Amino acid sequence: MKRFLLCLALAACSSNDPTSPDASTNDVATTDVATTDAPTNDSGLTPKLSVVANFNAAGYELAEGLTFHKGAAYVGFAPLGKISKIDPNGTVTPYATVPGNGNAGYALGLAFDAQDNLWVLETKNDPMAASVSPGVYKVPAGGGNVTTPFASDPSMVFPNGIDFDAQGNAYVADSATGTLFEVTAQGQVTKWSQDTELSGSPACPAPLPFPIGANGVVVTPTKLYVSNTAKGSILEIDANTKQVKTIVKDCQWVGFDGIAREKDGSILAVQNGVGGKLVRIDASGKVTVLAQNDPLDGPGSVTFADGWNGSRVALITNTAFFSVGVEGGSPKPGLLAYGPLQ
Repeated sequence: MKRFLLCLALAACSSNDPTSPDASTNDVATTDVATTDAPTNDSGLTPKLSVVANFNAAGYELAEGLTFHKGAAYVGFAPLGKISKIDPNGTVTPYATVPGNGNAGYALGLAFDAQDNLWVLETKNDPMAASVSPGVYKVPAGGGNVTTPFASDPSMVFPNGIDFDAQGNAYVADSATGTLFEVTAQGQVTKWSQDTELSGSPACPAPLPFPIGANGVVVTPTKLYVSNTAKGSILEIDANTKQVKTIVKDCQWVGFDGIAREKDGSILAVQNGVGGKLVRIDASGKVTVLAQNDPLDGPGSVTFADGWNGSRVALITNTAFFSVGVEGGSPKPGLLAYGPLQ
């Protein structure tokens, strides 16, 4: 399979593995790491990874964006600009499209607003690609084809992660500019934060197409949580003062991509790369590896799904971009479930 000119969100076309324990830590502070069997839930069951649906790598069904809404998962195929609805039985139904631009632009973050509109983030990978308009595309309730952005900004280049606050404002992380944008329900865009900890950095050696900064976003009433891919960090930002606190920052976690926040305040994060990892980060910065390698294949996003086949699980997309870039590789893009959870 031919190599992509620029690989999605995190993954570069390389067989190098940013999750390798041999990665240099330079001057970045290290964190405690626990690799243990997953804890059992209240029913005494141990959470495990299972495959919900497999996608066609040869057809560029490389899954990245992910959200859970009213009992179903919604998955975006980045190079195609297509979003599919997937039920707990693994049935895949086409739901929406935004401009599919291959290497020129990707469809990344997904989130539903309170009116059941699906907000889709589109990047501009090639500055010369006139056909690409980066920004937020709003798909009406029920799905459909959307060709023009609902909201954008001249400095919005690689919008990647998205989440809403209780007032209906979206917060969008731009991985290229290290910016958090606020987008109102009416489509007004402002720069909410450009703290240096949101920017990417080449300090940690990794096969990234560029120093990918702010990536995954979770919004709570008082805090915002953001992953920084190139720095291997998870940040906590005060919603009022915008003061940034670093929860974890370590070169061994280069590749942090999508994040989700647990009921107990801990963070689930996926680390993209060859194989990849699912980890939990507690408030002290301790990282516990919950799952790694097969069936993980370059995990890009994670979200919680309550009532999934009668239980609570974490859903995960496999982007498979690292394995796509390996000659003779066997990429496994798909949707996974990790559970049951408490």
